[in-house]
Amino acid sequence: VQTCALPIYLLVEYDHNPPISNEQLAANGAALGPCLQVRNIKRLRSWISMDRKKGCCEYFAPDAETLREAYHTAKVRFTRVWPAMLFEGEAPPDIQPGAS
Repeated sequence: VQTCALPIYLLVEYDHNPPISNEQLAANGAALGPCLQVRNIKRLRSWISMDRKKGCCEYFAPDAETLREAYHTAKVRFTRVWPAMLFEGEAPPDIQPGAS
């Protein structure tokens, strides 16, 4: 029986000092695009703080290491990558880490 890893939600956090410019955001996106595509990573949405010093992007990807690899290849700096659970409503589902 062959199994495939299911894609998971991953968040990438950024700290920008000095605050990031529109030009740098565009350059990061242009550099990341092909690196994400070849690894079957889909960017879902992005946020940037009002002062442009912090940011966060949400991805659907095979795993965190593949996403980190894409960022390293594109030479786009980030603070951290972590897996996330998407939920709506008042409380997250009752899932223990590592449970299947």
